[in-house]
Amino acid sequence: MNSRKTLALLALIFVSTLAFSQNLKKDYIKMLEGTWKVDSLEIGSFNLSPEYEEIVRQKMPEIIAMTEVQFKSRKRYYKKGFEGETEGTWDVSNDGKFILVKINGESKITKTRIIEISDEKLIIAPEDPNSANSRAFMYKVD
Repeated sequence: MNSRKTLALLALIFVSTLAFSQNLKKDYIKMLEGTWKVDSLEIGSFNLSPEYEEIVRQKMPEIIAMTEVQFKSRKRYYKKGFEGETEGTWDVSNDGKFILVKINGESKITKTRIIEISDEKLIIAPEDPNSANSRAFMYKVD
């Protein structure tokens, strides 16, 4: 009898967790839809030679000013930035921890960690462990 209660309790916990994560994903999708601009970038420690790191730091204001990301309805993705324009599709991982982006013509799906999200503010970080403490602070423009 005890094993049945334990099994039932574990099943309830599993279903509750699954339902919570699905609600979280839906909430994050709703909050992400729109156009986002970069407010600031925080470059943490990553493996760049000193001369390249200095170039990145010098270009930072230009990178910030040019970067705009659109998470459109129907999961369409558009980014305009320092490196040009890219289009593709987007989604949120089932656990709500990552934004998933697949650029048109590429097979790789990029995962970006969601640090904080609201209707007006988004803080994201690369999944890459070599980019420790790197974050982008964004605000919604529409």
